[in-house]
Amino acid sequence: MQTNIDLLRHGEVLGGSCYRGITDDPLTAKGWQQMQDKLNGDTHWDVIISSPLSRCYQFATALTSKLQQPLISEPAFQEIDFGDWEGKTAEQIEPQLLSQFYADPVNFSPPNGEHFNDFQQRILVAWQALLEELQGNRILLISHAGVIRIILAHSLGLDIQHSFRLKIDHACLSSLEHFHSPEIESFYQLTKHG
Repeated sequence: MQTNIDLLRHGEVLGGSCYRGITDDPLTAKGWQQMQDKLNGDTHWDVIISSPLSRCYQFATALTSKLQQPLISEPAFQEIDFGDWEGKTAEQIEPQLLSQFYADPVNFSPPNGEHFNDFQQRILVAWQALLEELQGNRILLISHAGVIRIILAHSLGLDIQHSFRLKIDHACLSSLEHFHSPEIESFYQLTKHG
């Protein structure tokens, strides 16, 4: 049996470039258009799942209404909490702390932020539940760069440190085919649409 999952990152967000994890900023008009353009009229999903944050959920709500498809809001698929860095630009953060974070994001968390291992755990638990509960379906998951990066790294067997090399632009669409097989635990095929 095969489960097809399209992973769509939200488009451009109001407020410019900053550490935006759980800060609930909406899409810009450009961001909304980026997402519409990326889907290019696709309507083949059985279910749409979204992060509850506005930059994902508002688009998901409009899409499911148009397609008459079920929508599941899943808090586990929201972005990492950057703690004291939420809403700040790199220039507003102490350079030494920022250097530590870039050198080892897995083991160095922003002050009062979510630890990466906890972030990864909540996503992978939700991901496994999705694969079990929606087996055989075609799924659109609308989420964030960090979430998609963890799912792709896990699915492709990448070391988590190497996952930071994956570029997940605004409105990036990646497609996974998950093959459920009694002979092997599972395997995937990835198609990246940019």
